[in-house]
Amino acid sequence: MRQKLLFVWHVLIFNVIKPFPSSSYYFNNHFRSPTQIAADYYSISHYRGIVNFGKEQSGYAGVILANIALVFFFLPLCFTADLVNYGVHLLSIKISVNVILVLMAMVKFDMLRLRDTRNYLKLLYLFNCLVSSSYWTLTCVFLTAFENIGL
Repeated sequence: MRQKLLFVWHVLIFNVIKPFPSSSYYFNNHFRSPTQIAADYYSISHYRGIVNFGKEQSGYAGVILANIALVFFFLPLCFTADLVNYGVHLLSIKISVNVILVLMAMVKFDMLRLRDTRNYLKLLYLFNCLVSSSYWTLTCVFLTAFENIGL
């Protein structure tokens, strides 16, 4: 139990420091699996790497814990953005909220790591959700599910 709580704690810390340059060092120290091949390790997203590490450490309970911890801060922001987007009629506020969430989603789901071809599909989905005024909460859930495909 202590190991699982420590894992969740490390994931929550990584969520906070992810936009900063020291996040790669933190990721390599706490979520790098010794059984993972180096070429595969650098081609996958950090999100998927953490979920894989959770699966190796604790099985499917680790997958669930990793996903909950990874979207712990982002999912309430998406829900709040949905409330703002559909409650406010001022276009400038809607545009600014959507731009902020697009940037946050790109960082959260490592969409700018273009070595992984799956990121092109994630970017296309994110652009489609932005154009069609999709609910951000569902977008977050679908992107989370997409990161878990193939575990």
